[in-house]
Amino acid sequence: MIKKKKSLRKKEKETVWARVQAYGDDFELSIGGSGVLSKEDLLRNIRDETKIGKQIIRIQMEYLRDLVNGNIYKMLDD
Repeated sequence: MIKKKKSLRKKEKETVWARVQAYGDDFELSIGGSGVLSKEDLLRNIRDETKIGKQIIRIQMEYLRDLVNGNIYKMLDD
């Protein structure tokens, strides 16, 4: 069970890493009081699994799940 969870987390991390890699080099993101983060900052945080990196992974995976389940389109229709 623990091995399965680690494998899933690794796949999620790899998925989010690939998505962020595809961003333009001039991409920047502001997260709370952390200031502005560049694409490289995001990748570093994801790689090192910092608090911010885990937050990025969680948000991206939630977005992808909502996209797959059609929830994004439902929200846009409201």
